[in-house]
Amino acid sequence: MDLKPSPPNRLVLLAPAAGTAYIVLWWIAEAGHLGNAPLGPIVAVVPFIAFGLSIAISQRWPAAALGLIGAVLVVQLLVESARFGNTSWPAYLPLLYALFNISAFGSHVVHWISLPVSGLYAVIVTVLLTLRSFGAAEWPVLYSPQAARDYQNGGEFEVVGMFAAGCVIAVGLATGAWCAGLALRMVTKVYSARRHAQALERDLAAVEDELVALSEREQLAQEVHDVMAHSLAVIAAQADGTRMTDDSLAPSTRNALSTIADTARDGLTELRQLLDSSPLLGEAERPKLTDLQALLDRVRGAGLDCEYAEHGESKPLSPIQQLSVFRIVQEALTNAVRHADTDGSTTVTLDWRGPGLALLIATPASATGATRPGRGIRGMQERAQIAGGWLTAAVDEGDAFIVNAYIPVDEPTRLAVEAVA
Repeated sequence: MDLKPSPPNRLVLLAPAAGTAYIVLWWIAEAGHLGNAPLGPIVAVVPFIAFGLSIAISQRWPAAALGLIGAVLVVQLLVESARFGNTSWPAYLPLLYALFNISAFGSHVVHWISLPVSGLYAVIVTVLLTLRSFGAAEWPVLYSPQAARDYQNGGEFEVVGMFAAGCVIAVGLATGAWCAGLALRMVTKVYSARRHAQALERDLAAVEDELVALSEREQLAQEVHDVMAHSLAVIAAQADGTRMTDDSLAPSTRNALSTIADTARDGLTELRQLLDSSPLLGEAERPKLTDLQALLDRVRGAGLDCEYAEHGESKPLSPIQQLSVFRIVQEALTNAVRHADTDGSTTVTLDWRGPGLALLIATPASATGATRPGRGIRGMQERAQIAGGWLTAAVDEGDAFIVNAYIPVDEPTRLAVEAVA
């Protein structure tokens, strides 16, 4: 498929400027001769305007420019007052620039049609400049004074030789302009092909980097799976083994060991789903807001005093947003279990009274550890950003570690979720 070449941005105004200058300059140059035309200056100035217009549009609309040049030449053949005289015949020369643009920027069909058509136009111009019947007072435009004197003295006017020489020159100039356009066309195609090749190389390099990164992630995921799966399995086994074999354990200790074993098994299941199957869990496997109570119960079973509050009427969240909220709460409670004071109480609050979900998790901060930034806080912030919101984590004036997040609920998401529901 051959695409129509486009002129460079820096040259896009060159043809309109050249066409405008052509009209203005030739109008000024021929101002004293236009009024002598038999049909008035309007007919005499039409070829200048039409040729200037064809030059102006030769880059943008090459086919129209080629047709307009031919139409003007036909008019000059038919209308004597529209023909160029001894002083204005060089006005044909700037048309070579229009032929150059037509060859360079025309479509595939226009480009090849313009070659024979340009030759035909050159012959028509030669006819207008050499044949007696097309010249002023039946004299051709291009003639020598000696030839005119010889003709007046009874000699013959060598019109055949002059016509042949004019055709060779005119056709040669038109062909040269077309070949120059062809050269620019080929250079443009080579440059475009080189640019596409460079873009393809960059894309291939980017794909190669992505493949390397994916390979490294796959290896890392396998290592994480091996290490964490073994650790979680050992934790669950030891918790269950201790609970079942030691009859002297208090009921609260047994409940704690049971919670430890269940949590380890749940973590092992999620880890296998995440690393072994696919990074994107199925919708039925994704944790939802309704799973928060089970998460809070496990945390309470681990010995952390945790309170839950919800204000306002809940709004539908997308599965990704629900997963993000669940993971944020899960990470915050994990940090609370690791760093909070043993006698402190953690509060999880969901507030739906705004345009979205405002999430607040307050944990009494210990003197060490809880406020240091790490992967957990960065992970929660990334989760909030994925859900379209934001998250902050800091210690307030009351020495409590506050995780504050906001998840927006826009109208298209709400309608989509309700439609699915």
